[in-house]
Amino acid sequence: MIENIYGNVFYFLQLTFKPEVLWNVVPLAIATILIVIYFQRYKGENPGWNSYLTNSLVLLFVSLALLRHIYSIDSEGALNFITYQAKSIASVFLLLIGTIILRFNFEHLLPEKIAKYLSSPLLVNLGAYAVILFVYSEKNIYGEEAIALIVIVLLLALIVNISKIPLSRLFVYVEKEKEKEVVKNIKESKYQIKELKNKAKEIEKDLKYNKLKELDKQKKKAIKLKKIIKK
Repeated sequence: MIENIYGNVFYFLQLTFKPEVLWNVVPLAIATILIVIYFQRYKGENPGWNSYLTNSLVLLFVSLALLRHIYSIDSEGALNFITYQAKSIASVFLLLIGTIILRFNFEHLLPEKIAKYLSSPLLVNLGAYAVILFVYSEKNIYGEEAIALIVIVLLLALIVNISKIPLSRLFVYVEKEKEKEVVKNIKESKYQIKELKNKAKEIEKDLKYNKLKELDKQKKKAIKLKKIIKK
């Protein structure tokens, strides 16, 4: 059983890199990575109901894309929904879940903590990813295949959560370096201001000295003129 699960995990991972699957998976991966980086960068920022609503739309778009894919298999059209019942049911179920979560978020029917969890990008995107793999696979989902998909989802969730640790440390380090740079700039500015004040004082002293010297010269000239006049 373990060997079969391992084989299915390997199969689904290989399936991920097929071009037709990548067109669906890459946007989810990019969105997940960017959101993880964003919220590690701005930890004090909390997503709001508008973010939850947007995240839930992902399930609708993915499910509709999957239904379109099933419809276009072998150019059989709507008949494929009967031929590929399991894939169709999975896609419709994803659409239903997305619609329900969308309604909850739109109407603010759930407590925000629960809505935040249900609409988290990691949960939504990994759930959509699992259904994408199933729909594009040539396997029927039985116990071992389902376990393999669950293993993949859990592994990816673990990888994403582990990646948050170095990201968090990196951004903390960057913030500390920025703070050090700000402090350094402030110190340099204070030093420059001090130097300018000292130069200003020196210039002021020079001006006073030159002024006094000039006045002294004028005084001496005046005294000489008085002496000449008296003679």
